[in-house]
Amino acid sequence: MPPPPRTLRGLKDIRTRSGTPDQTVVPHKAYMVITALEMEKFRRETERQSLITRLKNVSARLRSIDTEKAALLDRLSKLPTRPGGARRASGVEAPGSRPADGFKFQY
Repeated sequence: MPPPPRTLRGLKDIRTRSGTPDQTVVPHKAYMVITALEMEKFRRETERQSLITRLKNVSARLRSIDTEKAALLDRLSKLPTRPGGARRASGVEAPGSRPADGFKFQY
């Protein structure tokens, strides 16, 4: 006696729950979803506050950089200029010259 013929099933034959209506609202599942949403909201608010704080810190640093830059440019503009047009601090030798008595550190 030969085996009974096998029924080949395809993708159309897979049973799913997509066509069935959902259960009525189960209270404990709804409260669990609400709890998860509230926890995510709290985490996002905390993340938002930390980003706002970081942004304020960056903005303050940018303002202080502009202030420091303006002060340095002001000090540079008040330096006396040499006849050649190059500005040098007093007591500093030209870059290509060497002292006769050897190498010295300047602090």
